[in-house]
Amino acid sequence: NMAIADIVSDIRPDETYRAGAAWDGVWTRDVSYSIYLSLAYLDPQRSINSLRAKVKNDRIIQDTGTGGSWPVSSDRIVWTIAAWEIYKATGDKEWLKEAYQIIRNTLADDMVVVWNANHKLMHGEQSYLDWREQTYPKWMQPKDIFESMCLGTNVVFAESFDIMSEMAEILGHESEKAEYEKMADTLDASINNNLWIPNLGYYSEYLYGGIYPIQSQATDNLGQALSVIFDVASDDMAKSIIAKTPVNHYGTSSVFPQQPDIKPYHNDAVWPFVQAYWNLAAAKVKNMEAFTTGLGAIYRSAALFGTHKELYVSSNGDYRGTAVNSDAQLWSAAGSAAMIYRVIAGMEFEADGIEFEPFIPSALSGDKHIKGFRYRNAILDITIKGTGSEVDSFTIDGVEKDDCFFPATESGNHSIVITMANNTVAKQTINRIAQVWMPSTPIVDWNESNNAVIKNHKTDINYDVYINGVMQEQIKSADFALNSPTSYTLVDFVPVEASSKWSGLTMKPYEFIPEGSLIMLQAESIATPGTSLIKDSEKASRFVEVTRTKNTHLQFTVNAPEEGSYFIDVRYANGSGPINTENKCALRSLMVNGSYAGSLVMPQRGLEEWLSTGFSNMLIVQLKKGQNTLSIDYLTPQNINMNEEVNTALIDYIRVIKK
Repeated sequence: NMAIADIVSDIRPDETYRAGAAWDGVWTRDVSYSIYLSLAYLDPQRSINSLRAKVKNDRIIQDTGTGGSWPVSSDRIVWTIAAWEIYKATGDKEWLKEAYQIIRNTLADDMVVVWNANHKLMHGEQSYLDWREQTYPKWMQPKDIFESMCLGTNVVFAESFDIMSEMAEILGHESEKAEYEKMADTLDASINNNLWIPNLGYYSEYLYGGIYPIQSQATDNLGQALSVIFDVASDDMAKSIIAKTPVNHYGTSSVFPQQPDIKPYHNDAVWPFVQAYWNLAAAKVKNMEAFTTGLGAIYRSAALFGTHKELYVSSNGDYRGTAVNSDAQLWSAAGSAAMIYRVIAGMEFEADGIEFEPFIPSALSGDKHIKGFRYRNAILDITIKGTGSEVDSFTIDGVEKDDCFFPATESGNHSIVITMANNTVAKQTINRIAQVWMPSTPIVDWNESNNAVIKNHKTDINYDVYINGVMQEQIKSADFALNSPTSYTLVDFVPVEASSKWSGLTMKPYEFIPEGSLIMLQAESIATPGTSLIKDSEKASRFVEVTRTKNTHLQFTVNAPEEGSYFIDVRYANGSGPINTENKCALRSLMVNGSYAGSLVMPQRGLEEWLSTGFSNMLIVQLKKGQNTLSIDYLTPQNINMNEEVNTALIDYIRVIKK
């Protein structure tokens, strides 16, 4: 009842849903995750209104975020799972057609800009974990976050391709169905090949660190739960995730382990909506201990706080002390309601009806009643008797059925009675431990001879050394010497506690470029330099300004010493907005010898910070020996950002590096 009351309190005057008492706007990810949990079947029309509010130019809107929004933040595709859930709950074919076209356009743009063809994963920030200092090392700038490839967002993409395959079948788009199905399978395999940590028995939160990425050994527990719910993880992997992922006394934290010296928000926090998804995953693998622990976490916090808070501190269970918080947080309330409908009643919505598979702890032994539940053209009174995971009998209007299924074709009033077998659910374990903080990220000085000194070295920390994404050795001392490689090389040091074996996050990767491997092209040699965005004319003359209308085609030649693979990036400035919000990330297409080679992503680096420069993402291209013609172009629709009007960067120089 409290969950429903909080949900109602979040209805806006325009008949859409705000994200919470402290967050008045309609947010793509918040409302989408909430719709999947329970709003699709509790309030389908306002759910549709809310999703339509997050569409522009027949594409899903990415909320404002790190580096100027999309494509640094790329989880807008979560809209898909909400749209599909509404169709399953309503059978509204017109809505299905509308949603299909919007998702199709959005995925087409994402495949051009966000897709990494080498790893076969999507780039971008972790879904909802969008305060970069909370879940990324301090050295990571927005472009580094874009270059990373994370679990949660990729699982949502995989499920979105699966959903589009099902939508295409219903709508008669057979050729597109096969294409979407193939992409879903590809992403499933790539997630499991790249992000699974076999010795821990669960997933890494992301690959990160540049062109040769490494696995973080920390978790994103929303992503893990979604991997179970959406069948990315195999059955054995799913059971392992729920049994082996660390949880603490107050619930399943958003991430694990925690970064030190960060005020709780995503770090050291339980988000009830994440706990709700975790509980759905626990119920799916029939882990009763994990489910009851998670259900207790949701009910304890709601009971003590008198509302469904946005989050609370994982290490002490209190909502006080968090960086930001909100009452009546929409997805927290929607998650609480989902525990009744999706787990206790076991309702799973399909295109042709509702499957019932209750999963009920023995402590909840009384009869359970859901009255007046509206489903399409029917009104259902549902009674569930007993506990356990097995159904003894399932009746509709007193008639026993062979399966636990209510068809979508039924209309009028109906009574459903589910009698459970009161069976003892086979015991599975959970990994309940006290909160853990990861070791500090190494701070490293390098000299011209490629010798490193770890400035914050600790004797109880070992350091795993990675060369080009592959672990080579573990060192204990503060010193390290890199034997001069003959090709472009990235070096990472990952701190590992000697006693507990918990890992931290790598230092800023050290980049070594051998002599003769680098070609630099100053922007002023390609186009007329200068910009009014920098008052000092001498400094302004270093840059070429690119906008939607100015310098939209920068053509240059590269004389490659030999045929092969090369890395390309640009040194740029983007002062259109702050690092942590707004939507003015600059995008351009790189063309190589007439063919599209990839998108150059140049995120915001600070409001009016036009002299703050950094590198774009790095692309791998194939060059022929001798002269190659390249260009940096503003192309539509793939280079249209979320702002649409402001898409501006200052280019300093271009690097071409032999791989």
